[in-house]
Amino acid sequence: MVEILLICRYNKNDIKKGDVVMRAHTVILGAGATMAAIPNGDKNGKKSSVMNGMISKLGLDDLLADVKLDTKSENIEDIYSELYMKPEYAEVVKELEKRLYDYFDSFEIPDTPTVYDFLILSLTEKDVIATFNWDPLLVQAYVRCYEITDNLPHLLCLHGNVGMGYCEEHREFGTKDAVCPVCKKQLSPTRLLYPVKNKEYNKDDYIAGCWDAINYIINNSYMITIFGYSAPSSDIEAVNLLKKAWGKKEDRQLEEVSVIDIIDEAEMLEKWDDFIYSHHYRYTNNFFDSYLGMFPRRSCETVFAMYSLNVPADGRRGFKPSMKWSDLYDFVYDLVLDEQNTPEGKNLPLYYTADSFKNRDK
Repeated sequence: MVEILLICRYNKNDIKKGDVVMRAHTVILGAGATMAAIPNGDKNGKKSSVMNGMISKLGLDDLLADVKLDTKSENIEDIYSELYMKPEYAEVVKELEKRLYDYFDSFEIPDTPTVYDFLILSLTEKDVIATFNWDPLLVQAYVRCYEITDNLPHLLCLHGNVGMGYCEEHREFGTKDAVCPVCKKQLSPTRLLYPVKNKEYNKDDYIAGCWDAINYIINNSYMITIFGYSAPSSDIEAVNLLKKAWGKKEDRQLEEVSVIDIIDEAEMLEKWDDFIYSHHYRYTNNFFDSYLGMFPRRSCETVFAMYSLNVPADGRRGFKPSMKWSDLYDFVYDLVLDEQNTPEGKNLPLYYTADSFKNRDK
């Protein structure tokens, strides 16, 4: 991995009103996003897994051979929560944590562009990707996208991440093979927040900083995209924190929510009802039909123009799943030039305006 520091300035020491010139697009990732990123497995064919049935899928059944569980669930969150509450299984919990960390740490992103690469390149530095996932694929994708442009979103790992490192003394973080820019010491691996129902978000300084940041940025976001996040029962506190940051949906009558998932739309609407005002949402089952896929790097600007200014947009001009690295580079190049040439504080050119609108006066 290229040694590169990913510094996010949305942390609890730097948060203050007025930091963000243009309102942000915040993306929240769950396990479904990683599965979409590597549908055929990682670089070595290793596949990710949702929490349900993960013990068996990861070959961890031997750990529980002599364990008596009350839960009949096959969800690792339910199993871990029960084990954690029983002191007699402390060693089992310790071994389970080690195996989980080692398993996710072994993932390598495929050489070809993945959904994570498209996602990162669809956003800019005013935006944030907040992930609940432990795997390093998002971080690995960020490193290689940085070679195309450094105008990329901030990454927040709400449950820690095996690819991230942190300097507790100077509160700097980035890829775990990087060094702190202050003390020049290699960053320490971040702690993973395992799936107990009552998570201690403030116990770990890095994770606490990520939560302070996401609360601020969600409050100041124009758009939220929820990608493959199932909001499991062990994350009730996390979802409540996200709801609190977003506020009452009645106060979000101009904002837009996007959900990318494979569940039924009715189920999605019930799950995220507290976030969605009336019809102000878009639901898709794949990234490329989402606002991010259709209007990369201009999602907020384009959606605002469509719904508040009645400017039609052409969603066919966005990313395509068949794109190779050369295609991505060429696509992003023109957009980055616009970003570099736009005066600070000014809106970026829309880029995705429909021809019918551009030619209406001709």
